[in-house]
Amino acid sequence: MKYVLWTAAALLITGAAVAVTHSDEMGPWHRHHGPGGFPLAMLAHHLDLTDAQKTQIKSMWNTERPTVVPLLKQLANGRKEMDAAAMNGTFDAEKVQAIANRQAQTVAQLLVEKERFQSNIYTSVLTPEQRLKADKMRARMDGHIDEFLNRLEHPKQ
Repeated sequence: MKYVLWTAAALLITGAAVAVTHSDEMGPWHRHHGPGGFPLAMLAHHLDLTDAQKTQIKSMWNTERPTVVPLLKQLANGRKEMDAAAMNGTFDAEKVQAIANRQAQTVAQLLVEKERFQSNIYTSVLTPEQRLKADKMRARMDGHIDEFLNRLEHPKQ
């Protein structure tokens, strides 16, 4: 579970950029290049991005990268601190809480950057037809998440 948050944040912020920069190398998405390669290549495929759109998103990502990479490093370092704070069965609640608070701030910053990045792509890169496809994909994903949470809340005995 401790790697889930870091991985999710990294995938969320880099999702579109990785999809675009790797989709040509992956063919129809059957090869795995880096974290999240399969779903990200699928995203680029399903939105039918043109080469010009891929180039535009890659340029946008290159502008965003200097902001995001230090935040991802902060998140990774916080995970290491958290592991050290609870190593060998020791648990320092105050130290863990302080680390968790810093991690929460970092995650919040990453989420803001992710939303800004996605919004910029949505409004300045995607065509109206691609926006409809993206909206439908997001709605399907929301449905899957709701189903997952429902199964967690009401497990079968």
